[in-house]
Amino acid sequence: MTSRTIKIVAALTVIIVVLAAYCVYASNHAFDMEGEPEIQPFQMKVGEEVLETNLETYVGGDPVRMIQYTLINPEVERIYILFRASEIETDNPHLLKASASVGEGLGIAIGKGKLDMTPEDVLPRQITWFQRVLIYSGFMGTDSEPVIYFKTPNVGGTVDRIIVLKGIIIIESSTYENSYILASYVRQLVMS
Repeated sequence: MTSRTIKIVAALTVIIVVLAAYCVYASNHAFDMEGEPEIQPFQMKVGEEVLETNLETYVGGDPVRMIQYTLINPEVERIYILFRASEIETDNPHLLKASASVGEGLGIAIGKGKLDMTPEDVLPRQITWFQRVLIYSGFMGTDSEPVIYFKTPNVGGTVDRIIVLKGIIIIESSTYENSYILASYVRQLVMS
């Protein structure tokens, strides 16, 4: 009896350790990119200044069309807008405006009948390790549940670009102000 209990406890321990290791790995590699992207540089005029940025796609095709197709296609059931709030309170209003801008564009697309879903199916959320595991595992960031992820300076954002992966749009920015500018561009693409 004791021998059997020890075997069960040992087996459960191994399962828990393997599951924990998988979760840690998946959480750290949810947004990994494979291969070389097709890069399309462009400039965005913002008042007197010009923001030099890139559109990058890892799925081929025109990045503009791939952004539109990822977010506006008949298979989409819900869209996640994911971000990590900053420790510095003055950064967060820009991040809030950025996610709201994309959400507004999706709301307009829903209102025009471009998406067969309700505004409640657009889910802005602070990203968690569990969502990263779901993305890595293929449960989020799919054709039916695409993800828009704001990669801001507090989570490693260093350049200004929009990256298109299969089922995932990454809006990477070097500043919080630029995240709003890039989000406004995505908003325009969704509404057009």
